[in-house]
Order: sequence, then structure tokens, then C-alpha cells
Amino acid sequence: MKYIFYIFTFFFIVFGICFLILKPNKYDFKSDINGTQISLKSFNGKYKAVYFGYLYCPDVCPTSLSLISNALDKLNRDDFEVIFITLDPERDSNYDLTQMAQNFYKNAVGLKVENLEKVTKNYGVKYKKVPMPDSAMGYSVAHSSSIYLLDKNGKFFTEISNLTPDNISENLEQLISKRP
Repeated sequence: MKYIFYIFTFFFIVFGICFLILKPNKYDFKSDINGTQISLKSFNGKYKAVYFGYLYCPDVCPTSLSLISNALDKLNRDDFEVIFITLDPERDSNYDLTQMAQNFYKNAVGLKVENLEKVTKNYGVKYKKVPMPDSAMGYSVAHSSSIYLLDKNGKFFTEISNLTPDNISENLEQLISKRP
């Protein structure tokens, strides 16, 4: 009976270790750009500032991207990537999203991700399509506005929901120095 307990304990420990090592990153995503699969690992070696929005956003997205860009420009580093994930995959393309994001920051990419509902849930992003029948756009997308910082290995660092220049800069500096 003792041996069965030891064998069971051994397998339980080995399984637990394997689970921790092989556990998928809940902040990962997948996108396809011209036949190339893109995921969070595609940006390993760079700090990541992830932002969710959409191309036709009239004010919140441009303002937020501008705040991120200004803070990153002050740091004067080349090891940051801004990842702009669309909440409007029906209208937005990877190319157009990237062009918009790069208008604010040179190391930026715009992505339509697979399984958007799961990705937004994992990040805690709230959004909703709002009909606008009297508008040529037809609808807008109401959404939360936070910046999600991840380290060079894709490990979540923090969510910045108070989007002031000082708060963004402080959090970016903490990420670099790894002070939670």
C-alpha cells in the first residue's frame, strides 16, 4: 500500500511540474498576416504594450495610442512593440490597423486575432457594438480603454487603466526595472 501511495505521489508531482511548464499563456493570441501565423511569441525579446480598439474610433483610440507613443518616445528604446488589436474585425484589416498604429509609434502592429471573445475575456477587455442607424458608419464600438504591459517573454506585468502621461511613463519604467 505504501508503494502505491509513493507511485501516486510521484506521478502527481511530475504531472504538476509538466502542467506548470507547458501551461499556455492566457494572454496569447493568434493572427494571420499574409499566411504567416503571428502570436505573442512572435514578439519575444521585446516589451509589449497591448491595446484594444478599432480603426474608426473617433477619439479614445487615437488619444490612447498617442499617450503610449509619447511615453515610449521619452524612453528612447527600440525594445518595445505596440500591439493594437481590433475590436471591429468586420471592418478592420491588419494592414490598415498597422498603418494607423505606426502613425503613432514606429514599432507597432495592428492585428485581427482569432477567437476575439476568448482573448478579450482573458485580458478583461469590455466592448459592445452600438448601432448608429443614422450614421454612415452603421455602428460604433464602445470599449474599455486600458494598456496591457507584458515583459520580453510575454509574461503579464500590469494593466494601466488610468491613462495619464505620468502614470503610463511610471508603469513603463517599472516594467523595464521589473518593480511590481
